[in-house]
Amino acid sequence: MAAVNAMPAYVPVLPTPAERRRAAARQLLALPRTLARTGRIIREDCAPASLDEHLWAFAAFHEDSGDPHYRARTWQRASFHAIHAGQVIGMAAPELALMLHVAMEIEEPIVAYSRQTGEGFRVLLPALSRFMGRSKAQARLAEERGDAWCESCWCAEERRHAPAFARLIERLTGMTPRRDNPNVPIPVSPDEREALKLLAGRESSEWNASSVYVVLAAHATGDLHTVIRNVARDEIKHLAILSALDRYLRGPRPWGRLAELIATARAQYRSHQGRRSAGDYIGTNRISAFEVIVAHLLAERRIRRWLASLPLHALTAVFETPSAPAPIGEDAPSPGLDAGDGDALRAAGERRRELAYWAPGPRAAAIAQRAWEAASADAIERVMAGDLDGLAHAGLPGSVDDRQTRRRIRRVASGPLRIALTGRLRHRQIALNRHELARPG
Repeated sequence: MAAVNAMPAYVPVLPTPAERRRAAARQLLALPRTLARTGRIIREDCAPASLDEHLWAFAAFHEDSGDPHYRARTWQRASFHAIHAGQVIGMAAPELALMLHVAMEIEEPIVAYSRQTGEGFRVLLPALSRFMGRSKAQARLAEERGDAWCESCWCAEERRHAPAFARLIERLTGMTPRRDNPNVPIPVSPDEREALKLLAGRESSEWNASSVYVVLAAHATGDLHTVIRNVARDEIKHLAILSALDRYLRGPRPWGRLAELIATARAQYRSHQGRRSAGDYIGTNRISAFEVIVAHLLAERRIRRWLASLPLHALTAVFETPSAPAPIGEDAPSPGLDAGDGDALRAAGERRRELAYWAPGPRAAAIAQRAWEAASADAIERVMAGDLDGLAHAGLPGSVDDRQTRRRIRRVASGPLRIALTGRLRHRQIALNRHELARPG
């Protein structure tokens, strides 16, 4: 600790015009390799098997299985002491440190964010409120009891990002960054319409963060790459969950969702330009900006394909998972519930069941398919048990078993039955995801 305290304070210093020209030339020459590494990272971390694991983590958190992976996603081991400036590739080390500093400031105020999201989502979807934070009533009760301020999964994962970035800056620059310029979250209302706007904002934030961190990981090797990749995977997990929730609440709307993401991302970008320590420099490196845009588009392409594969009944099972009691006492408010919320929660639940926020066409088709499946449940189960061996060999998405099972479904079914069987296949793959299959027993 003494050695850390003895370090001089890090203050973002903008490069001189000559330094910027030299750094830009180096980064431009490395651009093809950087984009190739970016694409490889996104192929791995946005693969359907990875995204299925992240989605199921939402349900597993609420089931409280005791698996620590579902309380906070497991990080790959790395040594901060082994990190040095020589592990920065295709970019000047001071440039990467400056970008890490901006990210650190954005990531800093996790307790405030967790309470903002816990309050904002407590009526729209109580399970999301608890997954991401605490409502005002729950936060007050926890403070009175002296309980830990962070009980949510999102908070447990997010709160490790700013300290990790601070340590990376120390290793790259030999200086300790100041941590006195955090975001100030805007107060939110739990009104459903406002909560949908908050959902779009949170989804855009995770899209932006994950894309930036993927690019930073593409500019790193060794333990530096591992640490940044750990953070990027946390953000991709949150992006996957919020994107799937968008589809559950609002139906298939790829272009409408993308338009919201872009509009919100632009507003957040302008805000950070005016509030961050190096705000005037953000976005002025056009090569870095291009790399991040490419990462955005590659990630969105894979997220969009994955969303299209998610059946409604699987999304319903995940997001309507009953939440095990939060460890804040038996007389504490239920997850996401404040006194007097009962009627509002019941009305919100009914709107979710009726797909009230879906567009008319997809809503009618989804309700008709759901009704058909409910009336044909016995027939669906017979086909699954007889022709598909109970989906015992579903496999991970894209695997040989997956392709063989899909061929069998096409041979034995068409129309609503084929849709139902394919949905059951995806539901099983989500529940028996990569992490679950790797667990002993």
